[in-house]
Amino acid sequence: MQLRKYRWSRDYESAEEELAGLLVTKSIIATRWAATEYQEFSEHTHFYDKQLWCVEGSIQFMVGGRPFSIQPGDTLDIPAGTTHSARAGFAGCVCYETHSE
Repeated sequence: MQLRKYRWSRDYESAEEELAGLLVTKSIIATRWAATEYQEFSEHTHFYDKQLWCVEGSIQFMVGGRPFSIQPGDTLDIPAGTTHSARAGFAGCVCYETHSE
């Protein structure tokens, strides 16, 4: 997996129901989580590849000094061993994530 940000939705006004349908179609089991406004996640790594899909609000990840902001309709792939931190936006966020070893 490579570090990359891309759109999972072609619509600007994407919705959680749309992502749920996409995940079912692709047989992906993902965990839903939410962060409150401006909630911070300190710098850390994972031993697994992580894929995040944003469905509500926004969150900005910092990876190697580079910001990666994701909003509804965006996906962020974070490879195993990548040091990163994050901060939710002013309205918090709702994301789905999955990981593989």
